[in-house]
Amino acid sequence: MKVIRTMMALLIMLSLTGCFGGMNSKPDEALVATEVPQQFYVIDVDRGLKEHDRSEGRVLYLAPVVVTSQFRAKNIVFKVEDNAFQPQPDHEFFDTPEEMFTVQLQRWLTKTGFFKRVVVDKSQQADYLLEVAVTGLYGDKREGLPAKSILEMQFFLTDIDATSEEVVFQTGLHIDIDIAETTSSNTVNGWKTGLKKLMSTLEDDLSSYFSDETP
Repeated sequence: MKVIRTMMALLIMLSLTGCFGGMNSKPDEALVATEVPQQFYVIDVDRGLKEHDRSEGRVLYLAPVVVTSQFRAKNIVFKVEDNAFQPQPDHEFFDTPEEMFTVQLQRWLTKTGFFKRVVVDKSQQADYLLEVAVTGLYGDKREGLPAKSILEMQFFLTDIDATSEEVVFQTGLHIDIDIAETTSSNTVNGWKTGLKKLMSTLEDDLSSYFSDETP
């Protein structure tokens, strides 16, 4: 019995020594060195100074932007073949594309002066409804083709005060921006340039519509 107790005590000590040794071991330096840090991105554009009020009291309700399913996740997406898209691991937007584009549109449209207010709360009273869909949001990385940032959006403006709530203005805008190489950073910078051009075009179209509408 004395021999058995001695052997058991020895085994317990060896077991504890192994545990402590495992706790104090350092992580594999090779694995640490190959870890890729997470990268977060935003598409942020600024119109500049706000225009003078030319709204005639109009209030716009901006519905939450809808993004096509293949671009709805936070990950940056590259087009790698004609019908193949590839999300980029560890490279993603800070917010969802839907949230990000809704914020950018509200800020830009508020500064145009076309509307007294641009609201995103459906419960607030408004004269117009703007619905927006993002149908293209990717970096083009197809072999043999130029590297580009692709952005495509559709806009539908409805007159809520009209008896039939008809769509009074609609447009689809597609823009591609040349970039040096299809990396996540380059692609996002291309989208920023593209969104600014796209929003300027939308503003010009709205200006023409409201100018024609004014008696």
